Amino acid sequence: MLIEEKEQEIVFKAQQNPAFFAPLYDHYFPKVYNYVYHRVNNTQLAEDLVAEIFYKALANIGSFKWQNRSFACWLYAIARNQVIDHFRRREPLLLDEGNTVTIVSKDDNPEEKVLQDVTREELLKAIGTLSPDQQDALLFRFREDLKIKEIASILNKNEGAVKALIFRGLKKLRKKLEGGEYSARL
Repeated sequence: MLIEEKEQEIVFKAQQNPAFFAPLYDHYFPKVYNYVYHRVNNTQLAEDLVAEIFYKALANIGSFKWQNRSFACWLYAIARNQVIDHFRRREPLLLDEGNTVTIVSKDDNPEEKVLQDVTREELLKAIGTLSPDQQDALLFRFREDLKIKEIASILNKNEGAVKALIFRGLKKLRKKLEGGEYSARL
């Protein structure tokens, strides 16, 4: 049974009895964690924020309504707001230095691994220069594989604005990575 097929039924049951929230948690935890981790780049902070996100979702599931918005969109909106709130508090952010390890097969050579690590580091730095809305739009579209309509619902924008965020974000990334400040260091 795919959770998407029975999602409305599961959400309804969870609204009646919090014990039925478990399948939603199990299904969405990895997705929400990925999103949060890629926004904060810190394992422990991501875990703390995700715990708070699911606490808020469970506490407020009774107020969730199926109006042009899926449960996933509602949950991602909570996640996005939690990340924004964290950055508003301006708590110091410690990046995970050890999480840039790339798994290399026996056929890969060390030069390719170094190039992959450098490219990933450059990409993360370049993404960090984008506006928060552009970062979110790109992460939701390409990392979480959400549809434009879903992203628009999460970001509380129209579909045209989301397409513009993605287009401008990709254009800015391309410019920075091709001839910008990052390639000059190599």
